[in-house]
Amino acid sequence: MTRVGNVRHGFALAVFLMITHFCLGQHITETSVPLGDALTHALEKSLLTSPGADPFHVKVHLFESTNPTSPYKAEIEEYWVSPQEWRRTIDSPSFKQTLIVNGQDISEQNVGDYYPLWLKTFITGIFDMVPNVDQWSKIKTSINQITMPDGRRSTSCARITLRIGNENVKNDNFANVCFDGSGLLNFAGWPGYGMEFHDYQAFGHKKVAQLYQDNPEPGTTLVAKIATLEKITPDATMFSVTQATPVAKRLRSIYVSQSVIDKLATGQPQPVWPQVVDGKTSGLLTIYISIDHQGQVQEAYPLNSDNAQLDDEVRAEVLKWKLKPILVDGSPVQAESALTFHFDTTLKGKSQPSTPSPTVTSNSTTMGAPVIHVSPGVSQGLLMEKTEPAYPEDAKERHVQGKVVLALSIDKTGTTKNIHALTSPDPELTDAAITAVSKWKYRPYLLNGSPVEIESSVELDFSLK
Repeated sequence: MTRVGNVRHGFALAVFLMITHFCLGQHITETSVPLGDALTHALEKSLLTSPGADPFHVKVHLFESTNPTSPYKAEIEEYWVSPQEWRRTIDSPSFKQTLIVNGQDISEQNVGDYYPLWLKTFITGIFDMVPNVDQWSKIKTSINQITMPDGRRSTSCARITLRIGNENVKNDNFANVCFDGSGLLNFAGWPGYGMEFHDYQAFGHKKVAQLYQDNPEPGTTLVAKIATLEKITPDATMFSVTQATPVAKRLRSIYVSQSVIDKLATGQPQPVWPQVVDGKTSGLLTIYISIDHQGQVQEAYPLNSDNAQLDDEVRAEVLKWKLKPILVDGSPVQAESALTFHFDTTLKGKSQPSTPSPTVTSNSTTMGAPVIHVSPGVSQGLLMEKTEPAYPEDAKERHVQGKVVLALSIDKTGTTKNIHALTSPDPELTDAAITAVSKWKYRPYLLNGSPVEIESSVELDFSLK
């Protein structure tokens, strides 16, 4: 476990001014609800598996939206009667599971000995949405929402800062929860989990998201779509457990601190920081890792970096790590952890570290003001005016095609800035993509009721077909 408008420029600016000075308008109102209450209300309205919900059968198709041959894919099916009685099957290329819960009796049959973090994230998003909601209810913060004169209500978010690392180095990371105008969840994310919820449709007395999206890393968009959702009449034979699986025989995963990983990683290869083209040459970088029960790091995803050019380097090194197995009650388990590194490097063409660039990078600051990173799906929902990129004729003649992934900032008025390439097949395609995105306009992103600057990424596809 990694979640991009001008209906008219003048309109966007007007919205911004009205939000900023809502007290001057008689028909614009602001409401404030404690975060815990907002979450409880959202889950009561939309969580499939809440106590008292209608028994259901659901089939879900999970895939990487821009890469049909990707190993990121799965078929998920569940029959559910209550939190104590349900049956789930997962079928993916590398891992398959049949899980039956009948009160205290649990049967777990697995094919493959590693439960991928990206897959587990979607299982959580579909059937749990926001784990440990009671803990969120203890946080003293509120969701503030603006209601416009025509009755439209703003998307609104809350963010909590987390300090992640060990006793020597800690980095800011964030937990974010966003709600749409009707109070339903739009996004929930924190280190190790991130999910967007889209296309809510009525199901019984609830409104259930039909599409779930996660972006674990730049350029990778994973989507889960509900193919079937129907009420069922419970059939007790479907949930019978003839032989319960002992706890020690089940695939379990725990979170461990960086200090634990530091001890287990002694002797493992450490990152060698390459030179960078621009941005900071000294700073902090945090990734999230998942380890199988034998101690091999299987997945590593970026969380927060003072220079994203270094993300791939540290991830490549950490994916080589083989640690001692992590034990719980004497049995090996999977484990997850967030790791923070301090990097020092130089700019290409210079032998000494340079003064850090003022370019805004992920979750960094400008003039002391925090910049918030949002997933591509969340920023896409704010897009109001989009200019398509012009396909360079020279690139066509050279048969150059592919995806350009850009990082960008969106200021308080919805204007794009600080646009630069994360990945690109060709400089000409990069220039064409940046030219187009520089003209895009967005609605302001609201945090606790006020517009704030955000960072995100966008993907543009140049195809000769």
